[in-house]
Amino acid sequence: MKWQPHPGPQEDFCKAGTFEALYGGAAGPGKTECLIMMPTRYIGHPRFRGILLRRTFPQLREIIDRCWRYYPSLGGVYRSTEHRWYFPSGSIIELGHMQNANDQYQYQGREYHFIGFDELTQFRREQYLYLFSRARSTIPELAPLVRATCNPGGVGHEFVHTRFVRAAPPNERFVDRVTGLSRMFINATVYDNPTLVDNDPLYLKRLEALPEIEKRRLLYGDWETFEGQAFQISRESHGIEPFDIPPEWPRYQVLDWGSSKPFSVGWYAVDYDGIIYRYREWYGCDDTRADIGLKMTAQDVARGILERETERIKLRIADPSIFHNLPRSRRKETVGGNSIAHDFATAGVVMQKGDNQRLQGLHQVHRRLQITETVDKETGEVTAGQPSLYVFNDHKQFWRTIPLLRYDPKNTEDIETDQQEDHIYDEVRYMCMFKPMTPRVAKPSEKGSFKDERSRYLRAKRMAARRGISIHDAYRRL
Repeated sequence: MKWQPHPGPQEDFCKAGTFEALYGGAAGPGKTECLIMMPTRYIGHPRFRGILLRRTFPQLREIIDRCWRYYPSLGGVYRSTEHRWYFPSGSIIELGHMQNANDQYQYQGREYHFIGFDELTQFRREQYLYLFSRARSTIPELAPLVRATCNPGGVGHEFVHTRFVRAAPPNERFVDRVTGLSRMFINATVYDNPTLVDNDPLYLKRLEALPEIEKRRLLYGDWETFEGQAFQISRESHGIEPFDIPPEWPRYQVLDWGSSKPFSVGWYAVDYDGIIYRYREWYGCDDTRADIGLKMTAQDVARGILERETERIKLRIADPSIFHNLPRSRRKETVGGNSIAHDFATAGVVMQKGDNQRLQGLHQVHRRLQITETVDKETGEVTAGQPSLYVFNDHKQFWRTIPLLRYDPKNTEDIETDQQEDHIYDEVRYMCMFKPMTPRVAKPSEKGSFKDERSRYLRAKRMAARRGISIHDAYRRL
């Protein structure tokens, strides 16, 4: 069966000259077929070796089925016991998976000129990067390439989003300043695949009928919205440009400790209405590797905190674990005492234990991020909507990590902690638990009073607009 890429993103993906390239974003742009056909351009070379990967073996069956549509017409012979396609020249395209955590090591010692990941966001970061060691070539005309496709969402969403989507605008070449390797993100939607749109026009309707989050993710390729997302947060709603904090607002400093993992320090101010502003951050991470700490001692971090402050801090709040005596294996994190808190105190940074109730803490963060409407007391109209927590827009690490946090699939009432950077979230959680929001108890209006009738009228007005009836009819129904 003959295949050629559609003009536009598919063709751009096939022509990309970077070491890495990611294609997709939404559902339906022909990602998988494009990926399985790309290595066939090299099958005339007898020494060519390629591999196509899915995360699990059941998912790999889709790749196997699609290969059967095209590879036999190219002379390919499939050996199912090896999961390999052999072509007349002697070239090989292998099919593989990494279902278990350390399955990447089963490819140790192999050499591939083409490595293709289908649905990259289902893979873990370490699995993807390990295969770079298998992308090698001693043949000048077979330069190694890594290609991938995916939709937003999944366990690898954060690293894929950071590595490709945020690195550079779509179709723009990005060169990693540490490794010198080039990569590119090529964005595409179902509208870029006329074959699917023409043959199944109702597919668009099915995508449009999805729940809002899934529709934004699969129809529009929205990387800021994904399945399992913990917080609906954005710079537009929760960000604020830096400003001079009034000196009379109380200030707080909050710490989530880390050594081999990043530590997070946030500075907060609270205004007269109880709204919290995160106005400074210090995130102790290795800029070249995600979720790797600086391994600073507690006293060095304490000195760093004091160096960044010129204002008066009313109170300091910290991760409760820093008050525990450290095991011998972690004594390098301290200098003069058995606990992190002791070293902070001797350096002049005295902290109190934060409230570490995770369930209540998550609830408080959600309460703070919730957009509450302000009602004009004279007209009863909604005049504004605002959260109870604002974050300065220049907080690079906050805006990098918090919007990408996912719920734990095994405990949907908590944040997943093993495979994502939740350190800033923990710091924010301690602050929100220190200043908890309690539900307002509304006092019922006296029946027949002006306030009661006013409330009834406003409810009738909303009902009339919602149902397309007159205010009189709505008022009567209430």
